[in-house]
Amino acid sequence: MTVVSLDDKRTALPMASVVAFLVVGDLMVLYGALFLAVAVRVLANPWFPIAVWFHVYAGVMIAVLLLPPAYAIARLYPGYGLTGVERLRKRVVVTALCFGSMALFDYLAQNGQWSRGILLMAGLISLVAIPVWDALARYLLIQRRWWGEAVVVLGPEPQRRRVVAALTEHPELGWIPVAEGDLAAVKAPIPGVSLVLLALPDGLMGLPPLADDLPYRRVVLVPELSGVQSLWVSVRDLGTHLGLEMRRNLLIPWNQTVKRAVDLVLGSLLLVAALPVIVLFAALLVTVSPGPVFFSQTRGGLENRPFRMWKLRTMLPNADAMLGELIAGSEGARADWNHSMKIRNDPRVIPVIGQIMRRYSIDELPQLWNVIRGDMSLVGPRPLPPYHQDRLDPLTERLRWRVRPGITGLWQVSGRSAVSLNQQQTHDIYYVRNWSLWLDIHILGRTVGVVLGGNGAW
Repeated sequence: MTVVSLDDKRTALPMASVVAFLVVGDLMVLYGALFLAVAVRVLANPWFPIAVWFHVYAGVMIAVLLLPPAYAIARLYPGYGLTGVERLRKRVVVTALCFGSMALFDYLAQNGQWSRGILLMAGLISLVAIPVWDALARYLLIQRRWWGEAVVVLGPEPQRRRVVAALTEHPELGWIPVAEGDLAAVKAPIPGVSLVLLALPDGLMGLPPLADDLPYRRVVLVPELSGVQSLWVSVRDLGTHLGLEMRRNLLIPWNQTVKRAVDLVLGSLLLVAALPVIVLFAALLVTVSPGPVFFSQTRGGLENRPFRMWKLRTMLPNADAMLGELIAGSEGARADWNHSMKIRNDPRVIPVIGQIMRRYSIDELPQLWNVIRGDMSLVGPRPLPPYHQDRLDPLTERLRWRVRPGITGLWQVSGRSAVSLNQQQTHDIYYVRNWSLWLDIHILGRTVGVVLGGNGAW
């Protein structure tokens, strides 16, 4: 057995301590949501002149204590092995069911003793606050190196190294590889480790007989199934065979309708909020750089139908003519371009104003109009210029045409400009194959943090 090298500064917390941290945080957020709802209801008394006494929400304070056990039943404490999308879905669904159950209990068993307004507001606030807290808590624990449980990775060397690399790249999963080795070399379990990941070289057909003799309570099979979706997959027992059911969410008309409705409603609200920012930076742009305020270019959209995409201009008027000379004359620029189709410290960008707009994605705000028109979606693969799209492999290009391009996407929240061309394609393929409304919400939430942080944009 080979021990995987880990950072010596990592300090493992007992699982009970992580669970206690999450439970206490959940209760603080839930009670904060309840007291905020009470405060809003008190402030609304001039319009709804009904006295708000303690008894109308005292019962809710007790009922809120049932949410942590419900989260525990959903295996969210601590929830190691769950992706951010799965955690988001479970948090929202469990929170909605619990507050809905409170309202139903109050109506049927108590004849409406609790304030419906307070209960509704507390529930709505919690639906947003709880997932945000969950993501923040996980981030803080990862930063402190307190998040995760030890796992062992077994299998042939190429396959197990692939699994170790994936776990290291995604610490949010909380599976920390502490040892790896060949299956035949396992003699006794490593103390304190209850989970083993078994990397299989030939899909599920590569499961060796020795797997039944592994001295670990939990075994996760990791077959080498490249090109297969990983979210929304269900296990099916087919007698003596194992089946994997994959839901093709993008092929369900209802899902497409919901996605378009979210784009219209949220896109309209965001465009109204963004108009003052667009006007401000348009005025600043006029004062510092001659030429048009807006930049437009024909891009490929759903089913590769062409549309005109709009942006605030961030480059000098002769940027296209400068590109060839820049790539030919600078080895660094050429390397950046071949890596990600972007150039670090691009001299074509308008100083200060253009740099600010790019760093905080202000130049993309006019694309909210493209969203309302139906050319684009809030979330999806980015619409690429022809020279960029020509670099894509045929599979990526074909899958991208199945969805509307987005203002933000998976590789925009996974490194922005620093993401390589191959990684861009991997993220786009993953998005199309694993799409769900939960994935869109997850990406939108991460977009807010990435944009406000201003990291990764060239």
